[in-house]
Order: sequence, then C-alpha cells, then structure tokens
Amino acid sequence: MNVDIESLGTFSRTAQEGAERAAENLTGMTGIDASVDVTEVTLASADDLARADERVGIAIDFEGGIDGTSLLTFSYESEETLLDTLLPGEGLDESAVAEVGNVVTSGFIGGWADHLETTIDITPPEYVEGTGEELLDSVGFERERAFVFRSEVSAVGEELDVEFHMFPDDDSMREMLTGGEEQIPIEKLTTLREMAGAGARTASESVSAMTGIDTGVDITQLSFVPVETVPGELADRKHVGVVLEFEGVLGGYILILFDEASAREVVTALVPGTDEVESFEGRERSAMKEIGNVMTSSFIDGWANVLDTTIDISPPQFVHDMGRAVAESVVARLGQRQAFAFLFDATLRADDREFDCEIYAIPDKSGLQAALEDLDPDATAERTTKAGSL
Repeated sequence: MNVDIESLGTFSRTAQEGAERAAENLTGMTGIDASVDVTEVTLASADDLARADERVGIAIDFEGGIDGTSLLTFSYESEETLLDTLLPGEGLDESAVAEVGNVVTSGFIGGWADHLETTIDITPPEYVEGTGEELLDSVGFERERAFVFRSEVSAVGEELDVEFHMFPDDDSMREMLTGGEEQIPIEKLTTLREMAGAGARTASESVSAMTGIDTGVDITQLSFVPVETVPGELADRKHVGVVLEFEGVLGGYILILFDEASAREVVTALVPGTDEVESFEGRERSAMKEIGNVMTSSFIDGWANVLDTTIDISPPQFVHDMGRAVAESVVARLGQRQAFAFLFDATLRADDREFDCEIYAIPDKSGLQAALEDLDPDATAERTTKAGSL
C-alpha cells in the first residue's frame, strides 16, 4: 500500500479534532476538566502497543464511512476517579464504565463522520479488562504492521489516564491514504522504523560501553504528528540531556533526554571521584554532552549507513528543563517550514536499576521524502541488520 503524506496529515488533524470532542464529552458527563495530551498516527504492531500494566476499557466496532474497531482504556485509578464522580461510594460498575466509553467514543467517531461527511455507526460497548496484550486480543488486533490512531486524555488536578486507539481496517486505510501526489510505499516507512530501531540499539550499546550500565531498547516507534503537538509526546517531567541538529541528505533534530536520576547515574559513571551529583555544571555538564554526542553519532551513523550517505551532526546543546519546554525550542524551528513531522522515539531502560533515557529523532520532512524516493527496502534490509549489530 502507498501512503499519501498530505492525506496522512489531513486525517491526523481529524483524529485531533475527534479527540478534542471526546474530551469535551467526558468533561460534560463527569464534570472533570479533561484535555487531549497526545494525538498521533503510529505505524505499529500489536507488540508495540501492548502495555505491561493492567487496564480496563471499552471496545466498540464502527462502520460506515470508515470501518474498524476502537479501544478506550483507563488505568484502574482512573476508573475509580470516574466512578466516584458518577456513582459516589458504589464501587465498580461495569455498566457505568461502558456508558462513559460509549459517550467518549462517540466523540472520537463523530469527528471522523463530520470530516468524511457521512454516517458512522457504532456497536454497543463491550467492557474489557486485562494486560495490554489481552486487550488487543479482545479487539482482534494482531497485525504486524498497521497505521493506528492513538490519543491520550488527562485532567488537571485529577488522576486520569485515558488512552484511545482507533484501528481502521486495511480497506478503509487504503481508501483514505492513497491516491495523492506525495505517495510513499508503506514498506519504506517500515524500513525507516527498522532503521530507528537499529540506531537505538547501537546507541544503547554506546551507553553500556561508556558507563557500565547495561541498557536495552524498551520500545521504538514511528509516528506522524502535527509539528505543534510534538511537545506533548514528551513526558512532563524534568530531563537532562542534549539537543543536536543533523544535516546532509537527511536533516533534522535529535533529542537525547535522561530523567534526572538516570543522568546522575551516568555522570557518576563517567566522572571519576563523583559520588553524589548535586548539579549539572562544569564536569557534569561536559559528561552529559559527551554521552549525548556519542549516542547521537551511534544513532545517526546507522541511518547514514542504511541510506549510503553522509550525515553531519552539530555540537551538542545541553538542556536541563521540562520535556515539553525542550521540545518547544525545536518545534519553533521546524514549524517555520513544515506542518507535520515524522517522529521516531525510543526508550532505553536497564533491567537492574531505575534508568530511563528517551531518544527522539525529528527529520526534516522534505529531506526525508527525498531520501525515501531512493530507498530500496529490499536492498537496505541487510544494511539495517548490520547497523543494529555493530
């Protein structure tokens, strides 16, 4: 299947509008001031989407202008918050959760129906609960590669963790995303995603070699989002790390961001005689810039090898700020020349300690499209494998 970028952008906007309407429905029903944190189009498999924590949710099928399945899920804490609002003191009530799911999902689907100028019918809600894998099984999502629309909804002052996944079937996606002028074969996007995974694994090996902290890649994703929503993709907590720009056939930005505790572990490992890190100045800052530079080189070199080109990177800019604030400076520059962005993100973790490092790569859209035109998925498969095993 070929994917038209302009169509992908249009439906990304539609998903955002649907998410905002769903949040409004939730607010109207519960009185909880809900808002949309993230809306993205993700090229994902069932393994990518399966969260480890147990959740409760509502599954609803839809058909009409677009066919498929939706899954609205809550953390158990969020379910309690909603039920305490709707049915104070009465505890678990599956019918109440189903009603919330029905109203919220109607908001999501209604946005699509309005955009497509058609009617989309939904089935009665089905209450589901379990791990991420079990929930995906319950809606029959087992594909190795598909575009999924995902939104996160939260609330100020309340414990609210709500995720919505919309799984259009293949025929619907083909009808929506093909036929335009800027078409990209989905196989090439899959190759890009594999490139990001290979780069993340190499970056992880660099961390392990430099610090002695044995890390692994927890997850790698490829999403397509409006540029202005990129800050919402980053966890709303303080990060320590670097931002670098890369240039060549492929240009863009890389963000290497550690949570503060992980950054202290990295500095302790890299700076001799450091027992406790109280600030990130002087040698500590230099250590963070050094590891960020090495990780970025590892990540980007893998891309350069696969694309058979040279990609230069700028000196690292040290950052110590809330994740969204860090991303906003990049978005301000990207937003001057493009409305949407392909966002590659990977999370590195260690098995034996609290360790969290996030890598975000945001290529320049025009350069990425040019690189994709020359990309042969079959010819690059071997180079991708080698890049991830160096």
